[in-house]
Amino acid sequence: MPTNKGSATFPVEANEFLKAVETIAQQNIRAVESTNLIEDAFYEYEVDDGKVIEEAIIEMAEAQAFVPTAEGSQPDLSPLDPTLHIKYFNEWDEQQFKTTLRRDEIRAIIARGESAEAVASRIMGTLTSGEGDYDYAQMRAVIEDATVGVNAVTNVLGNKRPKNMKGVMYAIRKMFNAIKATNTKGGVPCRQGVPVEDIRIAISEDVLALIDMVELANLFNLSKEEILGKVVKLPYDPQYAGTRVLVYDRKALGRATRLFEYGQDILGLARYSNHGLTTSRAYFYNSLFKALYLDVTSAVTSAEGEIMEAQA
Repeated sequence: MPTNKGSATFPVEANEFLKAVETIAQQNIRAVESTNLIEDAFYEYEVDDGKVIEEAIIEMAEAQAFVPTAEGSQPDLSPLDPTLHIKYFNEWDEQQFKTTLRRDEIRAIIARGESAEAVASRIMGTLTSGEGDYDYAQMRAVIEDATVGVNAVTNVLGNKRPKNMKGVMYAIRKMFNAIKATNTKGGVPCRQGVPVEDIRIAISEDVLALIDMVELANLFNLSKEEILGKVVKLPYDPQYAGTRVLVYDRKALGRATRLFEYGQDILGLARYSNHGLTTSRAYFYNSLFKALYLDVTSAVTSAEGEIMEAQA
């Protein structure tokens, strides 16, 4: 057996390994895919400085009768300042998501020849999964809040509500058209139109299961894939009633992020390290922009009655 003569290369120690993990994770934490299934539902705000979000809209200029200036007189040069509507948001939700990696686990990882990148990826995956689930719950809570949006029955449907799923599809189309057109529907303070690419339809999987998506797409003169691109599909969730459809300008629902940061603490004597993701986000409804909601409970109950029956 050859005599051990040592090595000129310093062996990889756990702390050095963890330092590499921290650097890699810190650089890549935002690139890890979130488990939040409704990411596209909200308008995104990145807040680098300060704690207050300001959103404003300017009313369009109104038509005025043209009055020719009499010869020799001065034209009317008096100012007519535009009307400005402003909202401020500053309620931040600060959370932290943690996981622990033990010293003996690190030694096993090194022994198997795994890289710092692989460990960082594993840690980030557990942290972003938890954060994504929490993020979804906060966004879903805004969508289902009874104070978000304006009742479509009284606002655009003439005090009528759908009695079956064909009626639901018809109502969604009318709501979509009202959001798109230039008007004050949806409770906004001034006339405005919404680009089609900014309109979303938030609807639960339970309701979608009763809708013929091809028929709905035809009603919109879109392909099935195009209409699905507009739909914010809320997955089955016992915490969500699921019979509230929200058609809205994406700018009406906001999510602001001012902190999304990975960090770790190495406890050498305790032989483990704690890894955490700290977030600070605001979730809000901005009533400067259009949003219409519709309770489709009666239509869903009717549709289920046609295809389901109580077990004997």
